[in-house]
Amino acid sequence: MNYKGTVGTKQRNSVGSGQRRQRQQGKARVAWGGNQLTAQPGGASTRVSGALHTPATTNTPHYPVIMSETDGAVEVVPVPVSEAAQPQTKKRRASENGLHALHKNGSADKDKNVDDSYFASYSDIELHRTMIEDSVRTNAYQQAIFQNMEEHIRNKVVVDVGCGTGILSMFCAQAGAKKVYAIDASKIAVHAKQLIEANGYSDIITVLQGKAEEVELPEKVDVIVSEWMGYMLLYETMLPSVLYVRDKWLKPGGKMYPERAVLHMALGEAQWITKYEEGTYDFWVSLNHVYNLDMSLLADHAVARYKDVVHVHMVAQEDVLSFPTSICDLDLTTITPEDLRTISRPFSLYSMGSRQLNSIVLWFDVWFPGGLKLSTSPDNEDTHWQNTVLPLATVPLQQDTKVEGELTITQDLTNHRFLNVDLTYRVDKGEEVTRCFKMDDNCNDNDF
Repeated sequence: MNYKGTVGTKQRNSVGSGQRRQRQQGKARVAWGGNQLTAQPGGASTRVSGALHTPATTNTPHYPVIMSETDGAVEVVPVPVSEAAQPQTKKRRASENGLHALHKNGSADKDKNVDDSYFASYSDIELHRTMIEDSVRTNAYQQAIFQNMEEHIRNKVVVDVGCGTGILSMFCAQAGAKKVYAIDASKIAVHAKQLIEANGYSDIITVLQGKAEEVELPEKVDVIVSEWMGYMLLYETMLPSVLYVRDKWLKPGGKMYPERAVLHMALGEAQWITKYEEGTYDFWVSLNHVYNLDMSLLADHAVARYKDVVHVHMVAQEDVLSFPTSICDLDLTTITPEDLRTISRPFSLYSMGSRQLNSIVLWFDVWFPGGLKLSTSPDNEDTHWQNTVLPLATVPLQQDTKVEGELTITQDLTNHRFLNVDLTYRVDKGEEVTRCFKMDDNCNDNDF
């Protein structure tokens, strides 16, 4: 069975861009379609339903929990914790990213609350359904694992970081892994253990509930599997936790799934932005006719506010106005958490045809060992990650109009799960414009 190639071809008629998604405090995920039967090597078929993803928290303070082997219960066992992971008061690890920062005025407690809220969001089973129903995502991991099963998985030791319900761990067990350690800080780990037992893999897969930085494994691993990507690739800041596990537990020459990630940007004319602006402006103006009250002062404010928000929304292929350029190209075998704190890249983009520029569009691709690519491009089938859209003031473009500037992405200082996005640009020889966006739980993902 040949699994090579890019997962996902454009099928807008079958998926429908911009379907309403479930919003969660952590990663808001979109539900597409239903369960899918996927061929396995040897002719068997496995129904893709189960789940994967990152952590939520337990009520148990500071040390991981290992799942007991009796009655599906959760037994709190103090797993050995490294010295660096011990809780501190004034100076501690800034959540899960392995970076140390000096905290004052109770900000250490605030960081803990941020993580508690983040992990709690991944206890929601519906969130995991949303991720698994993204067949582009789930099938890409399954195909990558089975494509390389003989070389990388069979008789190997694997760790699944942010295992969710354990679906990727079970893919690895199906592919012949000798041992799989499934790590998750969320209470979904309880269900993961039950699912793993129900599928007959409890002798291969051990579920460890705890933060990736705090769990102690009994051995080094050959492979790290993790679906850590958030909106615009980096939202949620889960990747540093994966890198921590890589540096501590991966054997020399071990494999990362995925092993490379690239964030792209292009010029855009998002049609729904124009429709929303017209609709919201007309609404505030029309109230004068309905209630004989002039509310039109809010019209401009409503439109301006909409342009200050990062939008997570599918962009039609025909509304991408330029060839893309890459903002970052991450080699996941060598990149460090420090490299991720600030990512900045100058860009020059040229318009294709005469259109109305009103946004910057971002998406990402990841590659697995063996060359299989998972893409969230507007050119391919929609995914729950959708695209990330930065609204701009509308400017008319002609063929080959140059738009140049610099895009900078930094981790937010008040909540390391959030991102600050600073954009400086000029159109042709016009004035330089600076826009500052925060990518947080208020990312607008409404349908228009």
